[in-house]
Amino acid sequence: MMKKKHLIDELNKALDNEEEANDHFYVYTINSLKYYEWLSKDKKEKVNTILTKIRDDTQKHTKMIDNLINQIKESNKKIF
Repeated sequence: MMKKKHLIDELNKALDNEEEANDHFYVYTINSLKYYEWLSKDKKEKVNTILTKIRDDTQKHTKMIDNLINQIKESNKKIF
């Protein structure tokens, strides 16, 4: 069991991790692919496709965590 405030704090940390991964890793790496001259066009496209899928999943996770935080905040329960 976990107190409401502690659970929200932990979920906010998870939310920060998802957003940081999206903003700093996926977006940066996808944008950097054009500078990787040593990587063939075909491989760049494959990497781009994979990273785009992971980025999109990260955005879904962010929305799910945000919705969960809102549900917990609105709940009358104090322990989860």
